[in-house]
Amino acid sequence: MTKTRRGDAAAAAQYRFWLIVSWLGRRLPQRASYWVAGAIGVAGYYLWPRGRRALHRNYARVLNGHSERHMRRVARASLINYCRYLADFIRFPSLSPQQLLARCHGDESFAALDRALQRGKGAIIVCMHFGNWDLGAGAAAARGYPLTVVAESFRDPRLDALIVGARERLGMQVIRMEKAGPSLIRALRQNGLLALLIDRPVPGEGVAVEFFGETIEVPAGPARLALRTGAAVVPTAFVRRSPGRDDVQTLTDFTISFAPSGDEARDIRDLTQAIVAAHERFIRSHPEQWYMFREMWRAPGAVR
Repeated sequence: MTKTRRGDAAAAAQYRFWLIVSWLGRRLPQRASYWVAGAIGVAGYYLWPRGRRALHRNYARVLNGHSERHMRRVARASLINYCRYLADFIRFPSLSPQQLLARCHGDESFAALDRALQRGKGAIIVCMHFGNWDLGAGAAAARGYPLTVVAESFRDPRLDALIVGARERLGMQVIRMEKAGPSLIRALRQNGLLALLIDRPVPGEGVAVEFFGETIEVPAGPARLALRTGAAVVPTAFVRRSPGRDDVQTLTDFTISFAPSGDEARDIRDLTQAIVAAHERFIRSHPEQWYMFREMWRAPGAVR
C-alpha cells in the first residue's frame, strides 16, 4: 500500500472513530462521558508510543527539574484532558449562548478586550492547544464579538465538514489555513477578533524564539498580521477549572505593546517572543492542560 493510500485509510478510520465517539458523547451524561474520555486517554497513552514519546520529550523541557515519574504523570494527564476537551466539543454546539457564557469565567478579560477594541483595529487572540479554546471562542461569539478562526483542514472531507460545522454552530467564522489571506486582514479592519493557534512547530519555516529555555520555530503569522494592521495582540488561554466540570477560567495578557522599528524581521521575532513568553507562563501554571503530541524541540538525549 502506498503512503497516500495508507494516509487515506487512516483518515477514514479517524472519521469513523469520530462518528462513534460523537454518538456516545451526545447520549452519555457528562460524568459518564468524562469517565469514558479518561479511559480512552489512559489507553492512548500506553498504546500510542509515538505520541507518548513526543509528550515525554516536550514535558522533559516544561518540567525540567522535576522527577521522571512526575513528568510521566503530567504527560498522561495531558492526554486525558485532551480527551475530555473532545467530549466537551461534542456537546457544546447544542448549548445556548447563555449556557456557553455561564461556562466561561473572566469578565475582567472581556472588559479589557472591549477597551482594546476601542482603537478600532481589531484584536488577534493568540492561543495554544491548551485547556478548552473552543469553549472560549464560543463564549466570545455568544457575547457578540465577530470572531474569525483559522483552522487546519482534516484529510477526510467528511470529518472536516463535521468539525467546521460544529465550530460554525458555536458562532465562529472558520477559514482554512491553506486559504487564509486577505480575509484575515479584512476581519481585523472590521474591528473583529481573529483567533490563531501558535504552537504548531514549523522547523525551517517559522520564526525562532525561546520557549522554556530552548529554541523553537513557530508561525510568524500573528506577529506579521499585527505589524501590518496595528491590531492588538492578546495571548489567551481558557483553563479548565476542575477535572469533573466543563467551565473554564479566561487567562489573558494585555501588556504586549509594539511600535515597528523598521526592521521587520526583528519586529516579528520580538513580538512573537512576547507572545510565546506569555503562553509559557500559562503552561507553567497548568502544564497538564497543554496538548502537544508533536515534538516542539528536537534534541538528542531527551526522555523517551
